[in-house]
Amino acid sequence: MTIRAIFDWARTTPDKTALEHNGEVWSYRDFASAIAAARGYFHRRGIEGEGVAVMVVAHLRDYWVFSLALRSLGLTTIAVQWPDDLPGLRLPQVRHVIGSAAENLPGLAERCAEQGWPLVLVAPSDEAPLGLDHSEGRPEGGHILRTSGTTGAYKMVLFDPSFEPEYLRLRRVASGMNQDSIANLFEFGPWTGLGYKAPSNAWTVGATVLFHQGLEPHLALLRPGLSTSTVIPGMLAAILAQPEGAFPRSETMRLSVIGGTITQTQIDQAKARITPRLFNGLGATESHPIADTPLNTPDDHRWHLLSPGSLVELVDEFDRPVPIGQIGRIRVGTEGGPTRYLHDEEATKAFFRDGFFYTGDLAVMREDGRIALQGRVTEVINVNGHKISPGLIEDRLREALGVDGVCLLSMQDDRGAEELHLVVEATTPVDTATLAGVLRAELHGFPGVHVQYTAALPRNAMGKLLRQALTVEIIAARRPR
Repeated sequence: MTIRAIFDWARTTPDKTALEHNGEVWSYRDFASAIAAARGYFHRRGIEGEGVAVMVVAHLRDYWVFSLALRSLGLTTIAVQWPDDLPGLRLPQVRHVIGSAAENLPGLAERCAEQGWPLVLVAPSDEAPLGLDHSEGRPEGGHILRTSGTTGAYKMVLFDPSFEPEYLRLRRVASGMNQDSIANLFEFGPWTGLGYKAPSNAWTVGATVLFHQGLEPHLALLRPGLSTSTVIPGMLAAILAQPEGAFPRSETMRLSVIGGTITQTQIDQAKARITPRLFNGLGATESHPIADTPLNTPDDHRWHLLSPGSLVELVDEFDRPVPIGQIGRIRVGTEGGPTRYLHDEEATKAFFRDGFFYTGDLAVMREDGRIALQGRVTEVINVNGHKISPGLIEDRLREALGVDGVCLLSMQDDRGAEELHLVVEATTPVDTATLAGVLRAELHGFPGVHVQYTAALPRNAMGKLLRQALTVEIIAARRPR
């Protein structure tokens, strides 16, 4: 669908900007021509038909050219960020691993040889083009996304051309994307949900995508006319750390924060320095958008506004809708979207049931239909009979301590007794008196809290905290040397 839309826009609005990569501008004519050249390159080497092509291409513009060409030739693509990600894919029918001759990433050839997968390093600059009229009726291939990995294991979701048009339509309803939009994607790669879905959505309607790769994120805000920018909390913190005057303020740009919560102080600073149009997005790789909330009042910081066009319900452990004001599990309707994980029947049964995807999040709904998150089903901490869902407490601790991030973990000590650990993301320790006062206020029901500091909490590409990886780090550090 996306590639055909790009070629259609190349015919009707050939000079309109399709993408900018680090300031280099490509029109829809340029974009379609590059895809046609890549199609010719792959076709003449027999790289087409059914199967999977694993993409290990760091340059985002090159990635999209190669990937769309391969999909138009029938192959299904999946993107990984590093060569060392290849052994963990667990994918049958891998036909090729696709890299870029201009990059020659260290270790890529070795990892491919270990897996027995042929490596193709692409350099199609002088190739004769192959237009879409030479597809011989072959169906377009899909794209596989990996989930966040916050539970310690990545699962895979196929975005199939059979449902992708409806899926992207619902995203446009939620985001307001149209032909006049200029969408700033910074350097979100196609191995992330946003990095795949947002460009596909933009090019489908003839919009412009801005990639800003390998550079400080605030510099992307210098581009005039931006209509949307999307950040994760860490990126927002990096932008706000810049001095006054480092980037202009826009009255019209929509800034969406996804992948985690931000503090009220950050909200106030972002609205004062970046744009008054600040939104909090809530979603999952596997599902339609869940919520999209304009941050206009302190109430908006916590209470999410459900996205139009998406079916979202809160249910108990027996899948019965819970009453207003009671905590339930979030589930999102799957019509027009993925309905299963690839090659993982056990996970599919656990998360996809009866036409819904179960996100693993807990929430409460109030009378006006807004929801407030209450943590995740799998993250409930139990210490000596005290049970808490850490998400909301972590938000309050982070704000009260004035640090970049915190994580609460329940772990057994050497005697098998449960103890509570607080890991603080900060380069210097918090003042002792301040720390003690905050812990008394927020964790008064827990006997003894072990506080540790780290320069950076482990996170995935979307900024989500990797709790299992952090637990492994703490356990390793406690072992005698």
